[in-house]
Amino acid sequence: MKIRNKIIIVGLSLLMLPTAVFAKSDKEIVTLGADLSETQKSEMLREMKADENAKIIEVTNKEEYKYLGDVLSSKEIGNKAISSAIVKYKKAGSGINIELSDNIRIVSEAAFLNALNTVGIEDADIYVTAPGKVSGTAALTGILKSYEENTGKKLPEDLKKVANEELVVQSKLSEELGDNKTNDIIYEVKDAMAKNMPKDEKEVRILIENVANKYDINLTKNQEDKLVNLFNNMKNADVDWNRVADTAVKYKDKASKFLNSPEGEKAVENTKNFLEKFIDFIVSLFK
Repeated sequence: MKIRNKIIIVGLSLLMLPTAVFAKSDKEIVTLGADLSETQKSEMLREMKADENAKIIEVTNKEEYKYLGDVLSSKEIGNKAISSAIVKYKKAGSGINIELSDNIRIVSEAAFLNALNTVGIEDADIYVTAPGKVSGTAALTGILKSYEENTGKKLPEDLKKVANEELVVQSKLSEELGDNKTNDIIYEVKDAMAKNMPKDEKEVRILIENVANKYDINLTKNQEDKLVNLFNNMKNADVDWNRVADTAVKYKDKASKFLNSPEGEKAVENTKNFLEKFIDFIVSLFK
């Protein structure tokens, strides 16, 4: 029964994933890994369907180490920069959409959205890819560079570092807890910090423990420590907490309204019926 319930939950999560609808952009910027061969660069541009007038910038492995070196091992980062992305900036209020190619194997759209929300990147369509299988963590460095190129403004270094840390922590936590639980705890902690900022690391830990208990999430000591370190660093970074809180509220409201709506209830029931029939079919093969 537990396996059946888990499969139903996974199926429902897939149905709830947003579909990226790319609108016409005001400015298009492509970020390419500096270690791509010329052939690979051409392949990436074709895959991205980049405009011939798109601005192209490169990301080096040294830059990846600068922002990921404190949260990933050298083995995880690697010695080549190959992750690439295309960012299409749109008019204010358009919202943000993220799509990942099949070669991005660990980082999720939700993890990118959270990290971009932390630094304040909005109103853009983003596609992340690579010529081979990669985790996807290094792509954020290029996206942040594209934002600086687009606005002409430098993002604070502590903000860029904490955004990369958030991407890594959320990605690893999602592998262990699942996307939904991880999203719940990340957004809830952000919302709570925006309303009542913890004074020190001890209060950050208490806040995280309270949120985990609220959502009935059992964190290991290692998981809790990583979250405490992340949000303590975020507390001390140049984050626009009013905007972050607004996004957190929208996330929670959207999820709640969908699940309680006729469409949400129907999606749950349809997914349950389909998956139960599918599971029964699989089980019958072994009888």
